[in-house]
Amino acid sequence: MHVCLYSSAHGFGHTTRLLAVVDALLALAPDTRIVLNTRAPEWLVRVHMSAEQLTLRERALDVGLVQSDSFTTDYAATLAALTDLTHRAPALVAEEAAYLQAEGFDLVLADIPPLAGALAEAGDLPVWAMSNFGWDFIYADLGEELAAFVPWVRALYGQFSGLFRLPFCEPMSAFAVVEPVGLVVNRPRYDRPEMRAALGVDSNRPAALLTFGGLGMSGFPTARVAEHPDWLFLVTDPKAPDLPNVLKVASGRWRLIELLTAVDLAIIKPGYSTVAECCALGLPTVSLTRPGFAEAELLLSGVRAHLPHRILEAGALFDQPWDFLAELGTRGTPLPADGAQTIARRLLAIGR
Repeated sequence: MHVCLYSSAHGFGHTTRLLAVVDALLALAPDTRIVLNTRAPEWLVRVHMSAEQLTLRERALDVGLVQSDSFTTDYAATLAALTDLTHRAPALVAEEAAYLQAEGFDLVLADIPPLAGALAEAGDLPVWAMSNFGWDFIYADLGEELAAFVPWVRALYGQFSGLFRLPFCEPMSAFAVVEPVGLVVNRPRYDRPEMRAALGVDSNRPAALLTFGGLGMSGFPTARVAEHPDWLFLVTDPKAPDLPNVLKVASGRWRLIELLTAVDLAIIKPGYSTVAECCALGLPTVSLTRPGFAEAELLLSGVRAHLPHRILEAGALFDQPWDFLAELGTRGTPLPADGAQTIARRLLAIGR
Protein backbone atom coordinates (compact mmCIF):
# COMPACT_ATOMS: atom_id res chain seq x y z
CA MET A 1 0.00 0.00 0.00
CA HIS A 2 1.14 3.54 -0.80
CA VAL A 3 0.06 6.22 1.71
CA CYS A 4 0.47 10.01 1.52
CA LEU A 5 0.35 12.00 4.76
CA TYR A 6 -0.24 15.74 5.08
CA SER A 7 0.64 17.48 8.34
CA SER A 8 -0.63 20.88 9.35
CA ALA A 9 2.00 23.60 9.09
CA HIS A 10 1.18 24.61 12.69
CA GLY A 11 3.63 23.41 15.33
CA PHE A 12 5.19 19.97 15.76
CA GLY A 13 2.37 17.97 17.35
CA HIS A 14 0.45 17.26 14.14
CA THR A 15 3.58 15.73 12.62
CA THR A 16 4.59 13.67 15.65
CA ARG A 17 1.18 12.06 16.04
CA LEU A 18 1.17 11.19 12.33
CA LEU A 19 4.53 9.53 12.98
CA ALA A 20 2.92 7.45 15.74
CA VAL A 21 0.45 6.16 13.14
CA VAL A 22 3.29 5.47 10.70
CA ASP A 23 5.06 3.41 13.37
CA ALA A 24 1.90 1.37 13.99
CA LEU A 25 1.26 0.97 10.27
CA LEU A 26 4.75 -0.31 9.55
CA ALA A 27 4.49 -2.75 12.46
CA LEU A 28 1.43 -4.28 10.77
CA ALA A 29 2.54 -3.95 7.15
CA PRO A 30 6.30 -3.35 6.84
CA ASP A 31 6.17 -3.08 3.05
CA THR A 32 3.89 -0.01 3.14
CA ARG A 33 5.37 2.96 1.25
CA ILE A 34 4.80 6.26 3.01
CA VAL A 35 5.40 9.90 2.06
CA LEU A 36 5.01 12.59 4.73
CA ASN A 37 4.38 16.20 3.72
CA THR A 38 5.54 18.44 6.56
CA ARG A 39 7.43 21.59 7.34
CA ALA A 40 8.62 20.28 10.68
CA PRO A 41 12.43 20.04 10.93
CA GLU A 42 13.95 16.83 9.64
CA TRP A 43 15.56 16.01 12.99
CA LEU A 44 12.10 15.77 14.54
CA VAL A 45 11.03 13.23 11.94
CA ARG A 46 14.23 11.21 11.96
CA VAL A 47 14.21 10.62 15.72
CA HIS A 48 11.00 8.67 14.98
CA MET A 49 11.57 7.24 11.49
CA SER A 50 14.55 6.45 9.27
CA ALA A 51 14.84 7.55 5.65
CA GLU A 52 14.27 3.95 4.57
CA GLN A 53 10.90 3.88 6.31
CA LEU A 54 9.58 7.27 5.35
CA THR A 55 10.09 9.75 2.51
CA LEU A 56 9.83 13.45 3.36
CA ARG A 57 8.29 16.07 1.11
CA GLU A 58 7.94 19.76 1.99
CA ARG A 59 4.44 20.74 0.93
CA ALA A 60 1.95 22.57 3.15
CA LEU A 61 -1.80 22.58 2.49
CA ASP A 62 -2.74 24.91 5.33
CA VAL A 63 -1.65 27.85 7.44
CA GLY A 64 -2.81 27.04 10.95
CA LEU A 65 -1.77 30.04 13.01
CA VAL A 66 1.32 32.14 12.41
CA GLN A 67 3.09 32.47 15.77
CA SER A 68 6.18 34.22 17.10
CA ASP A 69 6.43 31.73 19.97
CA SER A 70 4.29 28.93 21.38
CA PHE A 71 1.94 31.37 23.10
CA THR A 72 1.79 34.39 20.76
CA THR A 73 -0.32 34.49 17.58
CA ASP A 74 0.37 37.03 14.83
CA TYR A 75 -3.21 37.68 13.70
CA ALA A 76 -2.30 39.98 10.80
CA ALA A 77 0.21 37.49 9.41
CA THR A 78 -2.29 34.64 9.82
CA LEU A 79 -4.95 36.62 7.94
CA ALA A 80 -2.53 37.44 5.12
CA ALA A 81 -1.39 33.82 4.82
CA LEU A 82 -4.95 32.48 4.79
CA THR A 83 -5.99 34.99 2.13
CA ASP A 84 -3.03 33.96 0.00
CA LEU A 85 -3.85 30.27 0.47
CA THR A 86 -7.43 30.68 -0.72
CA HIS A 87 -6.13 32.38 -3.87
CA ARG A 88 -3.64 29.58 -4.53
CA ALA A 89 -5.98 26.75 -3.55
CA PRO A 90 -7.27 25.67 -7.02
CA ALA A 91 -3.78 25.40 -8.49
CA LEU A 92 -2.41 23.73 -5.35
CA VAL A 93 -5.16 21.10 -5.33
CA ALA A 94 -4.63 20.39 -9.03
CA GLU A 95 -0.87 19.98 -8.51
CA GLU A 96 -1.31 17.63 -5.55
CA ALA A 97 -4.00 15.56 -7.28
CA ALA A 98 -1.70 15.08 -10.27
CA TYR A 99 1.14 14.06 -7.93
CA LEU A 100 -1.04 11.54 -6.08
CA GLN A 101 -2.22 9.97 -9.32
CA ALA A 102 1.24 9.87 -10.90
CA GLU A 103 2.76 8.18 -7.84
CA GLY A 104 -0.08 5.69 -7.45
CA PHE A 105 -1.09 6.45 -3.87
CA ASP A 106 -3.88 4.35 -2.38
CA LEU A 107 -5.06 6.82 0.27
CA VAL A 108 -4.35 10.07 2.10
CA LEU A 109 -4.28 10.75 5.86
CA ALA A 110 -4.26 14.41 6.88
CA ASP A 111 -3.80 16.08 10.28
CA ILE A 112 -5.62 18.44 9.76
CA PRO A 113 -5.23 20.76 6.70
CA PRO A 114 -8.71 21.53 5.30
CA LEU A 115 -7.50 21.67 1.69
CA ALA A 116 -6.66 17.96 1.77
CA GLY A 117 -10.41 17.31 1.62
CA ALA A 118 -10.51 18.55 -1.97
CA LEU A 119 -8.10 15.76 -2.94
CA ALA A 120 -10.77 13.09 -2.35
CA GLU A 121 -12.57 14.08 -5.54
CA ALA A 122 -9.68 15.65 -7.46
CA GLY A 123 -7.35 12.74 -6.75
CA ASP A 124 -10.08 10.07 -6.85
CA LEU A 125 -8.95 8.26 -3.69
CA PRO A 126 -9.93 8.00 0.00
CA VAL A 127 -8.86 10.97 2.10
CA TRP A 128 -9.17 10.62 5.87
CA ALA A 129 -8.48 13.13 8.61
CA MET A 130 -7.11 12.66 12.11
CA SER A 131 -7.43 15.27 14.87
CA ASN A 132 -9.18 16.42 18.03
CA PHE A 133 -10.08 19.81 16.52
CA GLY A 134 -10.61 21.51 13.17
CA TRP A 135 -9.34 24.90 12.06
CA ASP A 136 -12.95 26.09 11.77
CA PHE A 137 -13.17 25.68 15.56
CA ILE A 138 -10.02 27.77 16.03
CA TYR A 139 -10.77 30.56 13.55
CA ALA A 140 -14.32 31.00 14.82
CA ASP A 141 -12.89 32.15 18.15
CA LEU A 142 -10.36 34.67 16.79
CA GLY A 143 -12.38 37.67 15.63
CA GLU A 144 -14.47 38.63 12.64
CA GLU A 145 -11.74 38.64 9.98
CA LEU A 146 -10.47 35.11 10.72
CA ALA A 147 -13.99 33.81 11.42
CA ALA A 148 -14.86 34.74 7.82
CA PHE A 149 -12.79 31.72 6.71
CA VAL A 150 -14.88 29.26 8.74
CA PRO A 151 -17.40 28.41 5.96
CA TRP A 152 -14.54 27.74 3.53
CA VAL A 153 -12.82 25.45 6.03
CA ARG A 154 -16.03 23.58 6.91
CA ALA A 155 -16.89 23.01 3.26
CA LEU A 156 -13.49 21.43 2.68
CA TYR A 157 -13.76 19.26 5.80
CA GLY A 158 -17.11 18.04 4.46
CA GLN A 159 -15.31 16.57 1.43
CA PHE A 160 -13.14 14.21 3.51
CA SER A 161 -13.99 10.51 3.33
CA GLY A 162 -13.98 10.40 7.13
CA LEU A 163 -12.37 11.51 10.37
CA PHE A 164 -10.55 9.61 13.10
CA ARG A 165 -11.52 11.80 16.05
CA LEU A 166 -9.06 11.82 18.93
CA PRO A 167 -9.88 12.30 22.63
CA PHE A 168 -10.04 15.81 24.18
CA CYS A 169 -12.05 16.91 21.16
CA GLU A 170 -14.61 19.39 19.94
CA PRO A 171 -17.61 17.93 18.00
CA MET A 172 -15.96 18.38 14.56
CA SER A 173 -19.42 18.35 13.00
CA ALA A 174 -18.22 19.44 9.54
CA PHE A 175 -17.11 15.85 8.82
CA ALA A 176 -19.72 13.51 7.34
CA VAL A 177 -18.17 10.36 8.84
CA VAL A 178 -16.60 10.39 12.33
CA GLU A 179 -14.87 7.41 13.98
CA PRO A 180 -13.73 8.03 17.60
CA VAL A 181 -10.38 6.46 18.49
CA GLY A 182 -8.14 6.37 21.55
CA LEU A 183 -5.09 8.46 22.40
CA VAL A 184 -2.44 8.62 19.68
CA VAL A 185 1.05 8.68 21.20
CA ASN A 186 4.54 7.66 20.20
CA ARG A 187 6.19 4.68 21.86
CA PRO A 188 9.26 5.09 24.08
CA ARG A 189 12.20 2.99 22.93
CA TYR A 190 13.64 2.90 26.45
CA ASP A 191 12.20 2.50 29.95
CA ARG A 192 12.74 4.86 32.88
CA PRO A 193 15.98 3.32 34.26
CA GLU A 194 17.46 3.16 30.74
CA MET A 195 16.54 6.77 30.00
CA ARG A 196 17.89 8.03 33.32
CA ALA A 197 21.15 6.18 32.77
CA ALA A 198 21.48 7.51 29.22
CA LEU A 199 20.84 11.08 30.38
CA GLY A 200 23.16 10.79 33.38
CA VAL A 201 20.37 11.45 35.86
CA ASP A 202 20.69 9.92 39.32
CA SER A 203 17.98 7.32 39.83
CA ASN A 204 16.75 8.94 43.07
CA ARG A 205 16.92 12.63 42.10
CA PRO A 206 13.58 14.33 41.38
CA ALA A 207 13.47 15.61 37.82
CA ALA A 208 11.10 17.75 35.77
CA LEU A 209 10.89 18.40 32.02
CA LEU A 210 10.17 21.95 30.86
CA THR A 211 8.79 21.80 27.31
CA PHE A 212 6.75 24.39 25.46
CA GLY A 213 6.67 23.07 21.90
CA GLY A 214 8.82 23.79 18.88
CA LEU A 215 8.58 27.58 19.14
CA GLY A 216 9.50 27.66 22.81
CA MET A 217 8.61 30.39 25.29
CA SER A 218 9.91 33.92 25.55
CA GLY A 219 12.15 34.00 28.61
CA PHE A 220 13.12 31.33 31.14
CA PRO A 221 12.11 31.07 34.85
CA THR A 222 15.72 31.26 36.04
CA ALA A 223 14.95 32.49 39.55
CA ARG A 224 12.37 29.78 40.23
CA VAL A 225 14.66 27.01 38.96
CA ALA A 226 17.54 28.27 41.08
CA GLU A 227 15.35 28.06 44.20
CA HIS A 228 15.21 24.24 43.91
CA PRO A 229 18.78 22.90 43.66
CA ASP A 230 17.65 19.43 44.71
CA TRP A 231 15.58 19.15 41.52
CA LEU A 232 17.02 18.58 38.06
CA PHE A 233 15.24 20.43 35.23
CA LEU A 234 15.50 18.99 31.74
CA VAL A 235 15.08 21.44 28.87
CA THR A 236 15.24 21.11 25.08
CA ASP A 237 15.94 24.80 24.44
CA PRO A 238 19.66 25.37 23.75
CA LYS A 239 19.22 29.03 24.73
CA ALA A 240 18.23 28.14 28.30
CA PRO A 241 20.64 29.53 30.92
CA ASP A 242 23.53 27.47 32.21
CA LEU A 243 22.54 26.52 35.76
CA PRO A 244 23.84 23.68 37.95
CA ASN A 245 20.43 22.02 38.06
CA VAL A 246 19.51 22.47 34.37
CA LEU A 247 20.24 19.68 31.91
CA LYS A 248 20.06 20.72 28.25
CA VAL A 249 18.96 17.83 26.07
CA ALA A 250 20.08 17.95 22.45
CA SER A 251 17.38 18.03 19.79
CA GLY A 252 17.12 15.02 17.54
CA ARG A 253 18.22 12.25 19.89
CA TRP A 254 15.18 11.52 22.03
CA ARG A 255 11.45 11.30 21.45
CA LEU A 256 9.40 13.53 23.74
CA ILE A 257 7.73 10.54 25.39
CA GLU A 258 11.17 9.16 26.28
CA LEU A 259 12.05 12.36 28.13
CA LEU A 260 8.67 12.26 29.85
CA THR A 261 9.35 8.66 30.86
CA ALA A 262 12.54 9.77 32.60
CA VAL A 263 11.05 12.54 34.77
CA ASP A 264 8.69 12.90 37.72
CA LEU A 265 6.90 16.03 36.52
CA ALA A 266 6.14 17.77 33.23
CA ILE A 267 5.88 21.57 32.97
CA ILE A 268 4.20 22.22 29.63
CA LYS A 269 2.03 24.30 27.38
CA PRO A 270 -1.26 22.56 26.45
CA GLY A 271 -0.42 20.92 23.13
CA TYR A 272 -2.19 17.72 22.11
CA SER A 273 0.79 15.37 21.76
CA THR A 274 2.36 16.52 25.03
CA VAL A 275 -0.90 16.22 26.99
CA ALA A 276 -1.70 12.84 25.40
CA GLU A 277 1.71 11.43 26.27
CA CYS A 278 1.50 12.72 29.84
CA CYS A 279 -1.90 11.02 30.14
CA ALA A 280 -0.53 7.80 28.66
CA LEU A 281 2.11 7.83 31.41
CA GLY A 282 -0.08 9.18 34.23
CA LEU A 283 2.61 11.83 34.72
CA PRO A 284 2.01 14.73 37.15
CA THR A 285 1.72 17.86 35.03
CA VAL A 286 1.90 21.61 35.45
CA SER A 287 0.28 23.22 32.43
CA LEU A 288 0.28 26.86 31.48
CA THR A 289 -2.86 28.38 30.07
CA ARG A 290 -2.86 29.32 26.39
CA PRO A 291 -5.06 32.37 25.76
CA GLY A 292 -6.34 32.87 22.23
CA PHE A 293 -6.25 29.18 21.23
CA ALA A 294 -9.59 27.42 21.62
CA GLU A 295 -8.11 23.90 21.68
CA ALA A 296 -6.30 24.70 24.91
CA GLU A 297 -9.42 24.42 27.06
CA LEU A 298 -10.18 20.98 25.59
CA LEU A 299 -6.71 19.83 26.57
CA LEU A 300 -6.79 21.45 30.00
CA SER A 301 -10.05 19.63 30.68
CA GLY A 302 -8.20 16.39 29.94
CA VAL A 303 -5.38 17.35 32.28
CA ARG A 304 -7.86 18.20 35.05
CA ALA A 305 -9.77 14.94 34.60
CA HIS A 306 -6.88 12.50 34.36
CA LEU A 307 -3.63 13.78 35.89
CA PRO A 308 -2.22 15.07 39.18
CA HIS A 309 -1.96 18.66 38.02
CA ARG A 310 -1.66 22.39 38.50
CA ILE A 311 -2.89 24.95 35.93
CA LEU A 312 -0.98 28.27 35.90
CA GLU A 313 -1.01 31.55 34.04
CA ALA A 314 2.28 31.99 32.20
CA GLY A 315 3.28 34.88 34.47
CA ALA A 316 2.86 32.73 37.57
CA LEU A 317 5.59 30.39 36.36
CA PHE A 318 8.01 33.30 36.67
CA ASP A 319 6.61 35.20 39.64
CA GLN A 320 5.20 32.68 42.12
CA PRO A 321 6.96 30.04 44.25
CA TRP A 322 6.90 26.55 42.80
CA ASP A 323 5.11 24.88 45.69
CA PHE A 324 3.72 22.35 43.21
CA LEU A 325 7.09 20.56 43.29
CA ALA A 326 6.23 19.29 46.77
CA GLU A 327 2.48 18.91 46.31
CA LEU A 328 1.76 17.01 43.09
CA GLY A 329 2.98 13.66 44.35
CA THR A 330 3.22 10.40 42.43
CA ARG A 331 1.91 9.32 39.04
CA GLY A 332 -1.76 8.81 38.32
CA THR A 333 -3.40 5.98 36.39
CA PRO A 334 -2.22 5.89 32.76
CA LEU A 335 -4.91 6.20 30.08
CA PRO A 336 -5.17 3.62 27.29
CA ALA A 337 -3.27 4.81 24.23
CA ASP A 338 -4.19 2.52 21.34
CA GLY A 339 -5.39 5.14 18.86
CA ALA A 340 -2.43 4.80 16.49
CA GLN A 341 -2.92 1.05 16.25
CA THR A 342 -6.66 1.44 15.62
CA ILE A 343 -6.05 3.98 12.85
CA ALA A 344 -3.35 1.83 11.27
CA ARG A 345 -5.68 -1.18 11.08
CA ARG A 346 -8.44 0.97 9.56
CA LEU A 347 -6.06 2.42 6.97
CA LEU A 348 -5.04 -1.06 5.89
CA ALA A 349 -8.70 -2.04 5.50
CA ILE A 350 -9.53 1.16 3.60
CA GLY A 351 -6.52 1.03 1.30
CA ARG A 352 -7.03 -2.60 0.33
